[in-house]
Amino acid sequence: MLLSVIVPMYRVAAYLRPCLNSACALPVDEAEILCVDDASDDESAAIAQAYAARYPHARVLRHAKNLGLSAARNTGIAAAQGDYLLFLDGDDVLLPDAALSLARQAQAERLDVLQGAWRSFEHATGRDLPRPRLPEPTEVLPGDACLAAQCRAGAFEPMTVIRLYRRMFLRAHNLRMVPGLRFEDELFSGPALLLAERARVTDVLFYRYRRRPGSIMDGFARDADWCGHQWRVAQALTALAARPRLTPGQAALRRRAAAIALSIPKNIAAYGLKGAVRQQALAFTGAHKKSIARMAMAAGSPGLWAQGAALLCSLKGFLWVYGALRRL
Repeated sequence: MLLSVIVPMYRVAAYLRPCLNSACALPVDEAEILCVDDASDDESAAIAQAYAARYPHARVLRHAKNLGLSAARNTGIAAAQGDYLLFLDGDDVLLPDAALSLARQAQAERLDVLQGAWRSFEHATGRDLPRPRLPEPTEVLPGDACLAAQCRAGAFEPMTVIRLYRRMFLRAHNLRMVPGLRFEDELFSGPALLLAERARVTDVLFYRYRRRPGSIMDGFARDADWCGHQWRVAQALTALAARPRLTPGQAALRRRAAAIALSIPKNIAAYGLKGAVRQQALAFTGAHKKSIARMAMAAGSPGLWAQGAALLCSLKGFLWVYGALRRL
């Protein structure tokens, strides 16, 4: 079997039919669709079960309790049988012909990781939103070089769903998502590229990402828990890059970790946080200010060094300057 499509499901019943229509359009003899019900309390499982009854290459896997997105993806990884894995969130849409073409390319070129192109669309209207900046297509490269090139161009996108992964490559390196952590893609996509022997970026559009209210990335203003999650991600990436011989990909990952750490105070201004959430985020930043600043100043980038020094000098001044720059 060529391709396994892993669809985590939790409270996505309102969007799931277009998602599964797109996935189930893949050929029965070349693909499987693994719908992972993360103990959703809506009709997601029933909808997926109806598709499984209709399409022989679709099946439903169930969690007895809600474990989160990363755990659902890991369940799909463990059950998958395809040569390549593709992650499809339950509120998004796949372009099946393009996805199949990418899987065939990955197989023909013996790639560990293949990145395609994606586009966001507006939930209310279905209208395509302006395309994000994408990296230029590459030849087949070592994954470390591929990661470094994207980071140099300011175009690295950590979303797991925009890449195909060779299943045996993930198994060989025991690559899994980290359960219970927001921004979990950062600790999967970057490390996977670091370990990949053969990787490539293509401009083939194969994925449509739904922008909607209430999605995981819209949660900054609801609580300040994201501060701790971002800090854990930054620390983990820094540790991954702290090896005796610093490769270009590791150096890029170290700079990215510092940028993630600096985004903790920046998000206070960027998302216009107010009230208790703002106070909690300020308190977290104040408690970790020295560590965040030192991480930035050690990242090997003059720009990050300057930001770290400014933060170390004054959190209030750092926030004022960043807020002013955003208003320009």
